[in-house]
Amino acid sequence: MHRSTRYVSVRLFVLAIAAITCISISAPLFAGEHPTATKPGMAKFLVESPHTPEECLAALDKMAVAPGTLAKFDWGCMAGDHTGYAIVEAANETAALESIPASMRGGAKAIKLNKFTPEQIKAFHQK
Repeated sequence: MHRSTRYVSVRLFVLAIAAITCISISAPLFAGEHPTATKPGMAKFLVESPHTPEECLAALDKMAVAPGTLAKFDWGCMAGDHTGYAIVEAANETAALESIPASMRGGAKAIKLNKFTPEQIKAFHQK
């Protein structure tokens, strides 16, 4: 195969892969789904798990040994806000709190989240 023909073939292959990737990523948008839509029967919750500065290292240790838990959380500790924050999908508040070790649930809370559309906001003003 001639060098320029091979170069064109490789470029076409790369372009084809890029096109397939773009189509698969944007497919939910064309289907009318919101890209952050939750699964049926599930809701999004903001889970907050506070601890004191003195408890900080122990709290991080507890999260680190629970499989997959540490990676779900973002932490305010370095800014002086000793709280772990995670957004999780769960069926209810109790299930959302189960995303953290039982020993850390005492002061934790799960806040159900929702999104608003411009139409909903307009309707709120009309009430």
